[in-house]
Amino acid sequence: MTNSVPFPADTPVHSLDHWLSPEVARVSPPDAPSRLRQLADAQGTVAAGWSGAIAGGPVLALAGAFTSVMSGNPVAALVLVPLGAVLMVLGLVGWRRVRAVLPRSDRVLITRGPGSSRGGIAMVSFLGAILGGIMILALPSAVAKGAGEVTIVVGIYVLLLALLVACIIVPSAVLGRARESFRLRVQTNPSLRRAVEEDLAVWRDPYGNAAYGPL
Repeated sequence: MTNSVPFPADTPVHSLDHWLSPEVARVSPPDAPSRLRQLADAQGTVAAGWSGAIAGGPVLALAGAFTSVMSGNPVAALVLVPLGAVLMVLGLVGWRRVRAVLPRSDRVLITRGPGSSRGGIAMVSFLGAILGGIMILALPSAVAKGAGEVTIVVGIYVLLLALLVACIIVPSAVLGRARESFRLRVQTNPSLRRAVEEDLAVWRDPYGNAAYGPL
């Protein structure tokens, strides 16, 4: 009886440089699936999460400093400033580690946020307008209590906007450039390129005859 081999380990038809070519990517519909796009999108999704931590750390520290200045109590700064620094450092470490290795492909990562910087800016503009309307309603009362209350209201609004930028715009910008960024790093990072070439040599579409690329 002849043994069947479901995924023959034959030599790939095209080289990695072929699939990394921007020209090949341009002639392929952006929604067409490929192994390279799967890897780039998965890596971009995880990197986007770490980028939110990198951007959110300074916002957390700024919130602590602002609260301490306005209240005259240093506790908020003593707690939130170090936490913000730790969050940013962890984000940087995770960001660099994720972008240097191939992502896991045995699970599907789903993101609910915008997938481009334009979408992120649109969402933050919409949410910022809603928050601005709420803050405007609180301004008359703050004005009646003095300049300090006005500063608090304005400061809270600015911090909320900064938080939206850190949590929405920054990750969405990373997601929007995931494929382009992945192409650049594969071309400039020898260890990442070697990992992708090894994956190209053994990967076969488990559901059909899909090609490895384009990106």
